[in-house]
Amino acid sequence: MLAVLEAFAVIAVIIAVGALVGRSNVLGDNARMVLNRVAFHIGVPALVLLSLADSTPSQVFSLTLLVSALTTLIVFIVYFGIAVTVRRRDRADATIGAWAASWVNAGNLGIPLSAYVLGSITEASALIVFQTVVLVPLGVAVLNSAGRDGGSVAAQIKGLVTNPIIVASAIGTVLALTDLTLPRAIHQPLDLLADLAIPTVLLAFGIALVTQTGGKGKENRVDLWLAVVFKVFLMPALAYVLARWAFGLTPEQTAVATVLAALPAAQNLNTYAAVFERGEKLARDATLITTLASVPAIAGIAYLLGL
Repeated sequence: MLAVLEAFAVIAVIIAVGALVGRSNVLGDNARMVLNRVAFHIGVPALVLLSLADSTPSQVFSLTLLVSALTTLIVFIVYFGIAVTVRRRDRADATIGAWAASWVNAGNLGIPLSAYVLGSITEASALIVFQTVVLVPLGVAVLNSAGRDGGSVAAQIKGLVTNPIIVASAIGTVLALTDLTLPRAIHQPLDLLADLAIPTVLLAFGIALVTQTGGKGKENRVDLWLAVVFKVFLMPALAYVLARWAFGLTPEQTAVATVLAALPAAQNLNTYAAVFERGEKLARDATLITTLASVPAIAGIAYLLGL
């Protein structure tokens, strides 16, 4: 329980600083957008590239990751389907909601929690790889297709190949599969740039909490709570069922998969929502509520499953 609270406390402090900065407006009216763009175009791509380049194929191909990947895709697809067919949302807004319901905070929260609670960051690192290589490009492709140039195949392809995070994912994946090592002259600058990712995302999130972002609250309330229920309750339950009964994982592996699924919605979601200017209020509220709800949820899972 203490390890869970320590990991969350680090994040809470940085978000609080962002809220203070936003309230005082010391960085100006465009601070949130600038920080989000720094994260999207510089910090997150550098972090993703290094995370992938420093991983090994054995980290990726594991039963625990298979359960996590299937759980993530199932939740994403089910929420997206409900949002489009039942809620009558367009594909872009449905994608933001589906990300909120399925994209877990495996980086700035999952890694510290894995280190403290699980004793290893291997599983969290592998999940980052999957989300970066599959879930993020999947969502970006839908967002690009739903944009102003969505009708043009060439425009969609251009949007994918010029997206900095997708480019970084591709480079990092090649480096991981070929076992190539970046020279120090390249790795060290990327390390510094990667250090921008987490604080800029969290600061921008803190600023968003005290400033008005797009969207009317009543219009997105059902979508919000649907995403929260999916993320906090359905996703860890599905991971547990798949791990224990579908794939017959060991009790330890089952616990790891369940805890990873119970992680809150990724803070990076806010960056994508701001950059694409879709579902910003939904992204902000979903990440806040799921982060608060995941504290007792993860502590309870860790206790019940003997971690």
